[in-house]
Amino acid sequence: MNTRGMPTFDRQFSGSITKQIRSLRTFFKESGFFKLYQKRNPDGGFAEEPEYPYIAIDEAIVNAVAHRDYAMKLPIECEYYRDAFVVRNSGRILQRDHNVPDHFSLADTTLVSTPRNSQLIEWLKLMRDKDGAAFVRALSEGTKRMRDEMFKLNLPAPEYSVSEAQTIVILFSKAAEREAALQSDAVHPPTEFTNLFPLTLTSESGQDFDAKSFKNRHKDILVALKDSLEANNWYIDSLSFSRLIAHKKGIAITHLKEVSSFVRFYPAYSFQIRHYWGGYYLSIDYTLEVKNVLTLSALFKNFQPSELVERIAVAGWQGWQRGKIISADSEWSRIYLFDFEREEQVASNKVIPSLPTALIAEMLNRQGVRFNLTQAIKEHSLASKPSAARIRAEKTQATASEIAQSVFPLFFNNLCITLQPTPVDLLRQNSTIGGFRVKKLPEPSVEFNRHRESTDIREGITRFGAYDNAQNTVELVPICTPELRDNMAALIERLKVGKYKYRGSERTFSTRFTYSSIVTTPSPEQTLDECRRLLSEHPEWIGDERLSRLFLVHIPEKGYAIDDESSPYYRVKRFLLEKGVPCQMVNTPTLQNPDWKDLNLALNIVAKCGVTPWVLPDAIPDADFFVGLSYTQSGRRGSERLMGYANVFNQYGRWEFYSGNTEAFAYKERTQRFQSLIGQTLERLS
Repeated sequence: MNTRGMPTFDRQFSGSITKQIRSLRTFFKESGFFKLYQKRNPDGGFAEEPEYPYIAIDEAIVNAVAHRDYAMKLPIECEYYRDAFVVRNSGRILQRDHNVPDHFSLADTTLVSTPRNSQLIEWLKLMRDKDGAAFVRALSEGTKRMRDEMFKLNLPAPEYSVSEAQTIVILFSKAAEREAALQSDAVHPPTEFTNLFPLTLTSESGQDFDAKSFKNRHKDILVALKDSLEANNWYIDSLSFSRLIAHKKGIAITHLKEVSSFVRFYPAYSFQIRHYWGGYYLSIDYTLEVKNVLTLSALFKNFQPSELVERIAVAGWQGWQRGKIISADSEWSRIYLFDFEREEQVASNKVIPSLPTALIAEMLNRQGVRFNLTQAIKEHSLASKPSAARIRAEKTQATASEIAQSVFPLFFNNLCITLQPTPVDLLRQNSTIGGFRVKKLPEPSVEFNRHRESTDIREGITRFGAYDNAQNTVELVPICTPELRDNMAALIERLKVGKYKYRGSERTFSTRFTYSSIVTTPSPEQTLDECRRLLSEHPEWIGDERLSRLFLVHIPEKGYAIDDESSPYYRVKRFLLEKGVPCQMVNTPTLQNPDWKDLNLALNIVAKCGVTPWVLPDAIPDADFFVGLSYTQSGRRGSERLMGYANVFNQYGRWEFYSGNTEAFAYKERTQRFQSLIGQTLERLS
């Protein structure tokens, strides 16, 4: 502390006195400014210990605000050192019947409350913070709490250095001593680790390779890994969006013969290249591949050609090749071959498409095979295993050890890449041992109705209600097929009255749902035409800034791929979005049984209609607003396609507006498109 260097961080807090205090409290709580030590519990696990007691920091600053000499026109200064936190404020600390020494400690000195400005002190006692507590206490009470809280962490009592012009409060953290103790306690091997395995890049001549010059070459490494896996008896399930999924040939999970004739389960692994702090790593994770084994010719007995085109498949053409089905009938198919980048005609009995689990389940049902596909997937993907994390780690470690010997090293472009089969450790403290540092972020409190707070959003919204408590009415325009009319009516009633912990829309969101009638369409494909008809008859609904109306549309989950932008889901959503009409899609399972889904559905509806369900109690430090950039991706139509959009939130986490496009664009255009999106969003903010 005696050798002060140049500051590495400088932040000013201004505004009213109460605003300064609130801003400082929020900053220290949310920014991770102070260290958080993690110590082993004797009973297992870890316990967190702050670098300084929060109460001691808070009291030191609040006392400086309340007792400073405002005539001197100098700011309060807080200085953070390697082993100390210092608060400087103008004016000598006052006592009623004596002068304090120039240097003293609260360990042997008790201060008596002697306000310099009694009116300011009384006002701060009357003012309440967001938790209903007074901003200040009596000086004697506050300094005793500072001392006691420091003692609880085995830290020395606060020290004071006083002159005629200023008062300095010093809190010592004993950082070096505490961190040395933690280091000595960390001689045991780490028990937490990642699924990241280091990659070593060298030139073929043996010299170290500059990793920085290899930036944005992740795909090259994945392609080299794919080729090496294929050469070593691995089957490549997919390679897209920087993720390679593969499984070893000939290793399938055994099921009954009548099941294996239609579908097989393969333990597979997902591989991704990661780049952290100048190093390259291979991320390995266990997954499950559920494979249809029937050819197109056999599948045409249960499905229409339109349900199978545009799907990924393997085709028997000069060996088995990965591709996409462009067109198909019972005899011949047109397949776009990925590796050859061209279309070829292949016999349909030599094409095996990849099917989503929904179509596989439908196929088993039509064949009369009684098999719980969902349960089998949960079991073999480890989702239902109580010890899934340990099993997954063991499988990942075994796979890393095997491919480090059989698949690596990789050679390409005068480059040699080797894999270290030991995963990167997770470290709770700074350490000389290689690994990644773990920092635990606190769950923020959010504010609901009448300024009540909770860190559990579900508990808070059901117990306290939405932050916005102004009475609101939303007219629903429900659309579904005739056979689901009763289900739609029952769903709306459920949204109104609630069930279990959800207490209904009016009690939870102060919003009343109404509807005049349920609109029916003969088929989901005709839903878009019905939406067009409704808006042509009610043009005042278009772009209604009051957001007093929402289309509640049933879209079935079967018959279309989830990334098929030609499906009714995307076509209806795009049309209504372009017209400025809020909409909420509902699938068949939700209509049939809304248990435990009603709260989220009601939340989506009211949020789209302008109701704010919750906000942060304090502004986020150093932020006026947040722009969240997102994208969706699709591998259909023969190339990677994306849609970009932005959601803007203010400094209290309150949603402001949405900005985005409704046209998909090619992956190579992403930089230009996102640049344009950011420009449009910032222009709207200005």
